[in-house]
Order: sequence, then C-alpha cells, then structure tokens
Amino acid sequence: MTAMLGSVAGLIFLLYAFYFYRIIREEPHRFELELLRSLASWMMAVGVRSKSYLWSMLAVSVLVEILYFYLTLVLVPNPIITMFTVMFIPLEIFHLLRLGLSFQRFFAGHYLLSQVFSWPLERLSAGLFFTHSLLVLATLLFFS
Repeated sequence: MTAMLGSVAGLIFLLYAFYFYRIIREEPHRFELELLRSLASWMMAVGVRSKSYLWSMLAVSVLVEILYFYLTLVLVPNPIITMFTVMFIPLEIFHLLRLGLSFQRFFAGHYLLSQVFSWPLERLSAGLFFTHSLLVLATLLFFS
C-alpha cells in the first residue's frame, strides 16, 4: 500500500508541478487561458461525447483523491501531514462539488465555458496538492 501511495503522490506531484511553477512565476493567467482554449478545441473535436468524458474525468478525479487521502491518513503517521490532510479534504470536497455544479450549469446552457472554472480556487487547489504530495513523498522517502 505504501508503494501505491508513493505512486499516486508522485503522479499528483508531476501533474501539478508545471501549473504550480506557472503560479509562483506569476504567469498563471496565460497558462489558464491556454488550458481553456485547448479544452474548447477538444470539446469541439469530440462533440457530444465530451460531456460524458468530462463527467467521467471528474468521477475518476474524485476516486483518485479519495484513494490518495485515505492512503495518506492510514500510512503516514506524521501528525503535521495528518492535520494538513484533514484540513485539505473539506477544501477539495468544496472544489469538486463546485466544479460538478459548474459542469451541470455549463451543459444546461446556463454557463459559458469561461465560467466553469474558478481560477483562484483552481490555483489554491493546485498549490496545496503540489505541496501536500511533495511532503508525502518526502515523508515516504526519508521517514519510512
């Protein structure tokens, strides 16, 4: 199970590293606009199937986060990381619920694609995931 946590933490670390780098370099807006344009192009290319793909990606994200947080709480006995995790979980629940509601409103025609993402919340989540996964990886490498 430790190897699974290390793999998930490493994957999260790698996925968020580039975005986090752009955030600390104070260039997130350009990157986010690029992401939004790419998403719009992909949605137009895929067509109607993009709706089910996006819902599936959100569901997989929820499952990966549940697995990651569960494994962290079970396998990392560090009280600081445990406290960080317990404080981070409600933010991620809010983040994913808000994203799901935004998807629902977008697919119902009430939101434009540009309104789906709350970029300040996305940046906060990315920064916290980057930091959390780095701490988990360091703990697993040096203290296990």
